[in-house]
Amino acid sequence: MADLKNVHHICIGYDQYIDLMFNRDILRHNFAHGNDLWLTVVYNGDLDRVPSGAGENTFIKISDNRGYAYGALDAINVGLNFALEGYRDIIVLTNFDGYFFSEEKYQILLDEFIESGKPFSSGYHQSHDMPLTDLMLFKKDFLKELLPIEAEIYPPRKEIEFLQQEYDGTQLGFHNVEEWVLNALHKMGNPDELWYKMQRDGHPRYRYTGKYGFGHLHDMNDKKMYMKQHNVSKGSIIEAYMRS
Repeated sequence: MADLKNVHHICIGYDQYIDLMFNRDILRHNFAHGNDLWLTVVYNGDLDRVPSGAGENTFIKISDNRGYAYGALDAINVGLNFALEGYRDIIVLTNFDGYFFSEEKYQILLDEFIESGKPFSSGYHQSHDMPLTDLMLFKKDFLKELLPIEAEIYPPRKEIEFLQQEYDGTQLGFHNVEEWVLNALHKMGNPDELWYKMQRDGHPRYRYTGKYGFGHLHDMNDKKMYMKQHNVSKGSIIEAYMRS
């Protein structure tokens, strides 16, 4: 079983203020060994909206927010660069609204990643053939070669007719974090040799995966449902929410 003292958990975001506060309560008060995690928050929003020093070990404020995709890329690079300077070998990176509801199931994900022997893990988008970047795991030494992740697209992807049709008319087109992370893997070699494709359920949105007790959730009723399902009840913010 993975030792949480060897895990650096990073949450990134800019406007999901309540989600961050829920996440801190879950990890610190509902995980039996949650205090063993090194918890880093990377934030590029309004400081008046998010209390710092309320459960995280490190709070990093990015002053410039370059928008939806580029701002997320900045937060990923800043968070991973900070983790690279630390001593913990396993890095878990997710969004403010990426929830692990169970320490036992969190451990399943960590153990699978370690047993895979690969330095990177994420879910696999079945139709777009790319990583799901709302939850990623890294081996620390891998970051030395991976970083920085650049806003670049693997050229052959632009020639795929299906992707051209899917991205046509969208705000970002090919310029999204998933494509950028995939390109970074291609720069280092064959992605299949580097990437452990963790299970993610519910194509195409991949909102909740029961095996890991992980949800990328937007609906408040869904959050409350999974909190109840996993007996998440501790922490001042969660206690107030569950009474509401």
